[in-house]
Amino acid sequence: IERPVGVGETNHSDDLEAVRNALAARGLCQRTVTGQRNAKFKPELTAGVRIFQRQAGLHPDGLVIPRGPTAMALALGGEVQVRALPPAGGPERESFCRALARDIGAAEGKVERLKAKIRSGEQELNGIGSSLGSALRGLGLNLPTGEDDLEQILRELDRLPDPFQSEVQAVRNLISELRAVTREVTDDKIELAEAERDLRDLQADFARDC
Repeated sequence: IERPVGVGETNHSDDLEAVRNALAARGLCQRTVTGQRNAKFKPELTAGVRIFQRQAGLHPDGLVIPRGPTAMALALGGEVQVRALPPAGGPERESFCRALARDIGAAEGKVERLKAKIRSGEQELNGIGSSLGSALRGLGLNLPTGEDDLEQILRELDRLPDPFQSEVQAVRNLISELRAVTREVTDDKIELAEAERDLRDLQADFARDC
């Protein structure tokens, strides 16, 4: 393709037809009907592009940019090659909707896996926090409530006498573990928000086009 294709983009008819036909060859949208070309980027085409992008491991933004990752994956990196294709039939629509339903199922599974991983991480944090509280009380220190308090605890540990060396090291290990698991849970929550957004997009595509 020679110009961007997608919602809000240039959408010249030759480029649009090339993208549509490339997706149709993969069962992700209806084929162009001979003699009915236009430059309108219909919602079903957005859904088809997003499905393909997810299947190809690309960012599902619904856009096809000349010589970009999606265009190259669709073999549309060079000059536009337009050829007349027969009208779309029922099987193509069914194939499109089945592909969309599969992606919805996969997205739902990802959301549930991330939720389970977050629950597990939060349980682990509770366990670490309990152990850390007990260890700190044994040293006469208070359980920290935030990252600044952790830094304060570490400074206080440096001032403790040598007889507490093993207990001090145990606390340091627990703090390191607490930080690592906290980062993991935070990253998982960010990924979950993105997965839930992708799922909503897929469900909206399915409700509109199927």
